[in-house]
Parts: sequence; structure tokens; C-alpha cells
Amino acid sequence: MSSKFFAAAASGLAAFAVASGAFAQAAAPLAKAPAAPAAPAITHGAPIASLCVFSAGGVRGTSQTGKAMDARIKALQTTAEQPLSAREKALQTKIDAFNAAAKTPAPDINAREKQKADLELEQSALQRDVAHMQMELFATNESAQQAYSTELQPAVISAYQSKQCGVLLERSAVAIFNPAMDITPQIVAALDARGKAGTFQALERTKLTPQQAAQLAAQLQR
Repeated sequence: MSSKFFAAAASGLAAFAVASGAFAQAAAPLAKAPAAPAAPAITHGAPIASLCVFSAGGVRGTSQTGKAMDARIKALQTTAEQPLSAREKALQTKIDAFNAAAKTPAPDINAREKQKADLELEQSALQRDVAHMQMELFATNESAQQAYSTELQPAVISAYQSKQCGVLLERSAVAIFNPAMDITPQIVAALDARGKAGTFQALERTKLTPQQAAQLAAQLQR
């Protein structure tokens, strides 16, 4: 029997890391990046009447509502991953011990084969539970995004109307603009005025049955 069977360990939570932007983490830089050159001074023309811009990312990142949602999603992810990480670590310890013992002749081949089968089952169960956790976190994130969009839309409309805009563009689609045309702060104020930050702070993880998780995974693979 090959001792390399479990060389890949328990497949690792890293192999199942949530790829959603809400959950992705940037790698730490190897070296300090050089300071960016100072932006040149710009003299703007007069604001274009009724043309407005806003930053969706800026609204989410600075509003109490958006920050509450992001913080809660991150907390739910951490809570979901911790027990699975502990199980992975414990399983890896068992696998290492199994591989070490496999280097010497086994006094009881049947006992070693059973141990191997038991580890296979534990490994499969961990992989299944990690995949299920992924789908629940994905569903949670989707539900939160929909609820956030529901709150954001009337806030955008309110700011749009109060500033008497005729056209509203996402700021990332505009190379340079007069800052007076940016209604991001007004949208943030209107969004937080709706008082829904507490709703997102109380957000709970979406629970899925195995069948629901499998259906969601199949949909994402299409």
C-alpha cells in the first residue's frame, strides 16, 4: 500500500476558499511600493448642469449601511470557517501519522486498511461540509447584496432629484469631472437616513439543505 495516498492532506480549506469579491483577501506585498507621484493640479470648467456622477464603491465603503453589511458578512465567514479549519488541522495530524506509520511493515494489514478507509471517509466529509459552507456563504452574500440594492436605489433617486440631475453616471466611467458634479456624499446621507444599518448588523447566515446547496453549485458551474 502506498504511503503517498494522503500526501495531498485533506484538500485544505484553501482549495475551497470563497472566491466572491466580498470574501476575497489581497495578498500582502513583498516590499513597500514606491510612493505614487503627486497628481497634477487640475483646473475644471464649470459643472455641466444636470449631469451628475457618483461612486457605488464609495457609497458602500463610507456609508454606515454599507460598512455594517461588509463587517457582518466578514464575521459570518470567519464563524463558518473556524470549526472547519479545526477539523482540517486535526485530520492533517491523523494523515501525517498514518503516512509515517506506513513507512514500516504493518503487523495488521486489515487494521491499516480500515484506518485508511476511515481517513478517506473523514476527508470526504470535510470536503462536503466545506463545499456546503461555501454555498451558504454565497447565498448569504447574494441575499445581503439584494437587500442593500433595495435600500440603495431610493437613496440614489432621492439624491438625484434633490440635486436636479438629468443624467447620473458611475464615477469609474468618467476620466475627469468637476467635483461639484459628484453626488456620492448626498447618496451616503440618504442611504444612512433610512436607518437600515442595524438590519445588516443582525444578518444571519443563509441555511441550505444539501439539495439546495447542490442546486446552487450546479447553477454557478453553468
